[in-house]
This record gives sequence, structure tokens and C-alpha cells, in this order.
Amino acid sequence: MTIHTSHPGGRQPAVVPLDREAARAAISAAAARFTALLQDTDDIERPAAGTDWTVAETAAHVSNVLTGFSAAIAGEPHALSPEQYLEADFPTRLAANNGATIAMVDHADAGRLADLITVGTQRFLELAAAADPELECETPWYGPGRTRSADCVTALALGELTVHGHDIATGTGRPWPISDEDAKLVVGTVCPNMSPLAVRPEAGRRAPVTYEVRLRGNGPRYVIRVADGTAEVRAAGGRVDCVISADPVTYLLVVYGRMPLGRALMRGGMLAYGRRPWLGLRFKNLFFNP
Repeated sequence: MTIHTSHPGGRQPAVVPLDREAARAAISAAAARFTALLQDTDDIERPAAGTDWTVAETAAHVSNVLTGFSAAIAGEPHALSPEQYLEADFPTRLAANNGATIAMVDHADAGRLADLITVGTQRFLELAAAADPELECETPWYGPGRTRSADCVTALALGELTVHGHDIATGTGRPWPISDEDAKLVVGTVCPNMSPLAVRPEAGRRAPVTYEVRLRGNGPRYVIRVADGTAEVRAAGGRVDCVISADPVTYLLVVYGRMPLGRALMRGGMLAYGRRPWLGLRFKNLFFNP
């Protein structure tokens, strides 16, 4: 997979600047909700939705993500990417990384897990607040030599807490409301920055395709062009094949693989139109989950 970018770390510039203060406040609130949900779960060995993990394993994963992201911002050594998988494709590498790191955490007790997440969130927020938002953070679990900006890592952290909170709540039959504003904070930065890494190798082999994504409610907009297993992201505008208008929360759940694209289209949470509207049906299949 080739990533079209002039940056040596392979980082696409954010199309819409992250509201850093709002993102950090959202992370703090999401972590508090997450730990309360976790501690209120009667059996943490119950399966969570969205993955093959239990509630306990999901919480252990979130704890490790916060630790890894903190280490990346601080420039500290960390062991979050098994060496034998560094050259694997995006989902294989992440799955191997997740499996290895979950085993590193004692996840037998909900209270202990909640404490780890609380402490991990506090450290992450302190580091993120002090970091240069354009700082290049080493993120080898995304590929050899890959870096992400501190802003991207911040949006990813919010995404992990939000989506995995959704997984636990769905798996245990409890509500987990996601606000439009939180969804915009996540996908407005994560999608433009991560889509070039998560594009499938076979995507756009027959012919290039260009989409404009428009998040409703005055949300972020960007254009993504997919061709020959690569993806390029730019600011919105110009001629495109297909426009995707999406409710922010629906788009978040679709991008992270928690809602089928067909269901989102049928319910009106996403709408495809333009010169070649049928390409909207292919959109999610062009990318792995971030």
C-alpha cells in the first residue's frame, strides 16, 4: 500500500483543525462515563459488541491504548507492536498488537481496570495539553516508521473511548448516547488522517473514485480520492464522483464498523448523491476500520 503524502512519517494533514480544548474535555467526560459503565457491569466476562472481546478485554484494550498514546506523545519507548507483524497489512498488524497487549494487563477486576483507565486518561490529557499539536508521535502499530500528530492521537483516543464504550453498553444492554459534537471531533480528524493508512490494497484498482464527505450540522467536509490501493485526502471542493452526506454519529459508527453501511443508507443517516451516487454503496468497503 502506498500513501500519497510529502511527509516522511506518512501523515496526511488534518483537513479541519481539531478543537483541542473541546477534544480534551470530551475525552475526560468519555473516560468518566466509560469507567462508570465498567464498574456497573455485573459480569465483565460477558461479551462486548463490535469485537470478539469480553467487557474485561475491551477495557484492557482501552487502558493499553491510552498508555501507548501517552508514550507516543512523550517520546518514550513502548512495546505496542510485535516485531514479526510490522510488515503485515493494516488489520493484521493491529489485531496482533491488540492481542499481545491485552494479555499484558490484569483484567480480572472491574475496579482495577477502571482505575487504570482513569489514571491513563489523566496522564494522556496532561501530555496532550502540553504537546505541540503538530508533534510527530511514533506510532509503529500503524506501520514501520509511521507517525501521527498529537492532534490525530488525541482524536483517536476520544474515538477509542467512545466506540468501545458503545461496544460495552450494546453488549450489556445499556444506553450509550454519543453526541454529534463528539462524533465530529473524532471523525473530522481521524478520517482525513487515517483513511490513507486504512485503505484496502485492492481499492480503486479498476478505476479511481473520488468522494466528498459532508457531515451534517455544519460538520467537517473533505474529499478523498482512492486509486490503485492508495488514498489522497484534500479539502472539500472541486469535481467529485459521489457526495456522501452523513449524520455525524451514524458516520462514526459506520467508519468504525459498528453499523452496516446499508442500514445507514436505508435509515437516512447517510445519503449518497452526485454524478455517480451508486458509488456510495462501495464506500465503506474501500477501507479497513481505523
